[in-house]
Amino acid sequence: MTLPFRWKDTAELPALANSYGLDCYDAQADELLRAGPRPSGPPTHRVEGNTTDAASSVGGWVQEDNVVRAMELISKHIGYPYDHLDEAALTGALDGTNDESADGWFQYPLQGVPPLMVHLARSPGDLVVIVRVEGDMDAVLAARIDTLLDML
Repeated sequence: MTLPFRWKDTAELPALANSYGLDCYDAQADELLRAGPRPSGPPTHRVEGNTTDAASSVGGWVQEDNVVRAMELISKHIGYPYDHLDEAALTGALDGTNDESADGWFQYPLQGVPPLMVHLARSPGDLVVIVRVEGDMDAVLAARIDTLLDML
C-alpha cells in the first residue's frame, strides 16, 4: 500500500503494519521498518493510541461506473448489508449533482459500525464522481476507504 503525501501520523505505520503481519518499507530512507515481534494470532482490527488516530472524513473520486462497487466495499468494511435496495436508491440520485456547488451533493447513510455518511457528486465535464465519506473512523478504516477510492 502506498499512502499519499498528505497522510498524517506516519510514525504509527510500522506498528499498524506489524499488527497485520506485514512489513513497512520506507522508500525515502531505503529501509525496512519493524515495530517489534510479529503477533502470533489474527489481527485485532484495533488501532492503539490516542484520538489523533481517528479520522472524520476521507475523500477521493471514482469512475462513474464504479460508484456502486465503492458503496459495496465501504459497506463491507463497516458490516452494513448493502443490497439491491441501496443500489436502487442510487438510481438517478447523481443526476443534477455538482461537486462545485455546496448544495449539489447527494448524501447516503451507511448504518454500520461505525455509521458513515457518504457524499457523492459528479464533477462537471468528467466521467468521475467525487466521494467524501464522513464518520467516526479509526486510522485503519480511514486508510482502507482511502485505498479503495484510489483503486476504483
